[in-house]
Amino acid sequence: MSTDKKTIRWYNKNAQGYTAHVRNPKESVYHAYYEKPAMIALIPNIKNKTVLSLGCGSGEDSSYLKKLGAKKSVGIDISSELIKIATQNHPECDFKTMNMECLTFQNSSFDFVYSSLAIHYIENWTKVFKEVYRVLKPKSYFLFSCSHPLTYGLKNSVIETDLINKLKSSKNKKNKEISVVENYLERVKIFNGFGKNTVNMWHKPFGEIVSELNSAGFLIEKIIEPKPLKKLRNLFPETYNKLVKTPEFIIFRLLKR
Repeated sequence: MSTDKKTIRWYNKNAQGYTAHVRNPKESVYHAYYEKPAMIALIPNIKNKTVLSLGCGSGEDSSYLKKLGAKKSVGIDISSELIKIATQNHPECDFKTMNMECLTFQNSSFDFVYSSLAIHYIENWTKVFKEVYRVLKPKSYFLFSCSHPLTYGLKNSVIETDLINKLKSSKNKKNKEISVVENYLERVKIFNGFGKNTVNMWHKPFGEIVSELNSAGFLIEKIIEPKPLKKLRNLFPETYNKLVKTPEFIIFRLLKR
């Protein structure tokens, strides 16, 4: 299943607000002090290379890749409104409204493919992985981040004043019945990823992600569970203390053999 229409509508309707959010480090803390630094550290040498960003949003990542020396930086997103913003603000890059499950580029078109927190809007990642493998040149990298399968496999519940995230099994000593809270091992749609009536994402277990990557032909070179920058401790200590102990995202760097 491709990105659902609810998610596309939300991004089209809130394109300006989302763009302002990701450009403001004080608001997009998880981007500025957590996920982005870890992703940047894994970008290979792309000087004079042709690169592609999947789910490019308002184009900031595509522009950054261009500044790293890319000969051509292309960005695609399924939100036409975000692509309009990207095109207006980053004329040095090429942007297209496109579904990442069905890329219109020729085989072996790119030296590097990058995707930041976008693939989890799609249920079946195999199509994306195979399309990326197809458009990548041999011995080139695909770098992507997504929701961490453990964290997003937990159930949210409210107990008195606390919001609890848990994955739990318990056994009744008397009748021996076992009750389980949440189901990590099944693919599950996560409703309202940004709050009430916003976007939908998909949780899938780690083994399923690896299986899909292998079936597409990729060699998994690195798996990173990032930690926040230390400067976040002074800016937002509660967020820092959470991220330094529990993962929010996971990053894969893959090689086309």
